[in-house]
Amino acid sequence: MDETAVAATTGVAQVFDLNALKAFAPDKRVRKMLFKTDQLWSEIACYEPGQSTVMHSHPREEEAIYVLEGAANMSINGDEVVVPAGAIVKFPANVPHDVRNLGRERCVIMFLKINPKVLKAGGAGAAG
Repeated sequence: MDETAVAATTGVAQVFDLNALKAFAPDKRVRKMLFKTDQLWSEIACYEPGQSTVMHSHPREEEAIYVLEGAANMSINGDEVVVPAGAIVKFPANVPHDVRNLGRERCVIMFLKINPKVLKAGGAGAAG
C-alpha cells in the first residue's frame, strides 16, 4: 500500500497537498513517499485508531516528525510523549522510537530526514 505521491510542479518547486494525499487502510498504516532527493526525504504516514509503527531507530539520520492530524503517541528513547496536531518533535540519530495512534481519531504525520549518504560524505567536521 506504500506509494509515491504526485506533486504539482511550479517552476523548480514541487507543491504537495498533504490533505489530498491522506489515505487510510483498515489493516495497517499507509505511508506515501513525498520526495527523496540526494539530500532530503519526506513521507506522510496515516494511522487509523490502534495502528502503529514498531520501535526502530535510524543509525545516522536525525528525524523530525510533524503531526498534521490527531495525536501521535511516541516512545522516544524510553520517554512517553504525546505529540498533538500542529506540533513537531525532533530527535537525534540512533534514538529508538515508535509511533502509535492510541486515540479515537485518525492520525497523520509527516517526517523529514536527511539522506545518510550526505552525512557520510560530509564527515565529522562538516559545517551545517
